[in-house]
Amino acid sequence: MKHLLSTLAMVAAVAHADQCVLQDKTVSQSSAVISERTQLTATVVPEPAGGKRCLVTFRARVGAAWYTANGEYAWPGNTPRDSACAVAVKRAEDSVREQVAASRVISEKILVCRDDPTLETIRQANPGTVADLAQFRPHPSYPKEFWYNGTRCRWFLDTGFTGRDVRTWQGIICEIHGSKWVVVDKF
Repeated sequence: MKHLLSTLAMVAAVAHADQCVLQDKTVSQSSAVISERTQLTATVVPEPAGGKRCLVTFRARVGAAWYTANGEYAWPGNTPRDSACAVAVKRAEDSVREQVAASRVISEKILVCRDDPTLETIRQANPGTVADLAQFRPHPSYPKEFWYNGTRCRWFLDTGFTGRDVRTWQGIICEIHGSKWVVVDKF
């Protein structure tokens, strides 16, 4: 009997979890300052499944000591090489900061639940998509609404796969009537 009750409790918990969205915002801060970079090399190689990968290596000076920095970034190939390699350089700088100094991680989690199971979160919302406000994932950094050309608008987030990477887009939705909102822009 106990086994049956625990199984029913787990099913109820899973069913309830479909009606909740966990918003997670994590920020990592480090006090290490890279004062100089030298011997920077950036190499772009093709990915086996398509797309490209930028591999970056350089020497970084923090205080009086020198460190080797390595970073990489894979992308589908639809953005310029310089933009993709800039992401790889940032990742390499972050790896040096992690080696040198302690990092402070701040994490904020908000669980948003709703009672109406018909209001599923919109996935892959593109400009022109119309839905209820509760179906969009609110932006954790810009949670407040704003007015644009006399219309109430809000920021939202949309996550999806691009090749083997998970990408999060930001977007703007504006109210069109009642509880319906339309995606105006996504970037």
